[in-house]
Amino acid sequence: MKNLELFKFDVRFQFRHGFYAAYALVSIVYISLLLLAPTSYIEPLSILIIFTDPSVLGFFFVGGLVLLEKDQAIFSTLFVSPIRIHQYLMSKVLSLTLLAIASSLIIFMVIHQHHINYLPFLIAVMLCSIFFTLLGIFLAVRVDSINMFLYTSPLITIIFYLPLLNFFKLSDSIWLYLLPTQAVLTLLEGTFNSVTVLDYFYGIAVFVPWISLVYLLTYRSFKHFLRTKCFS
Repeated sequence: MKNLELFKFDVRFQFRHGFYAAYALVSIVYISLLLLAPTSYIEPLSILIIFTDPSVLGFFFVGGLVLLEKDQAIFSTLFVSPIRIHQYLMSKVLSLTLLAIASSLIIFMVIHQHHINYLPFLIAVMLCSIFFTLLGIFLAVRVDSINMFLYTSPLITIIFYLPLLNFFKLSDSIWLYLLPTQAVLTLLEGTFNSVTVLDYFYGIAVFVPWISLVYLLTYRSFKHFLRTKCFS
């Protein structure tokens, strides 16, 4: 019940501060671009948009959320209650992942209708959003302003966009398959083609250690932030 209430609080908070409106506007822009694009470019552009949408928006939106909550001193009262850090992190991840999935689904359903494989699509969006949302929280609790967040975010995220080199045939590096974002691209490409059991296994095998690592780092950073900034 406590988890559900926290989840509802996050959804209301995001709606009240225009996150849903922003996602709706961005989705409309994406759909318009895809409708205007030449037929041969629609598939790769769709993959590129979905690849960047949950990651970029999830990363920056959660950064904005956490920094906004810091400015409003929400943490000082929120964590006096029985809410635990794990519950807070899961609520943020689930609420923003739900938003990312809804936005991505709307885009694909309008553009591609029923001519895609939705299972690898949903897995890719979900894993991508979870990973980058956690990464965004990790950075947000370590900086003091939105400007600092924007300045330092490329230093953390740039490495995870390197698999785009493989996607655009600018590289064929096997080392990029160690990054979770390469698994996202593999699954998204499988949305339009066939996906093997090995592709699913690869995606999960790569993401589990990466998500576990970033969750552990985020949890420790958040715990340190609460101890030194809120309750010191």
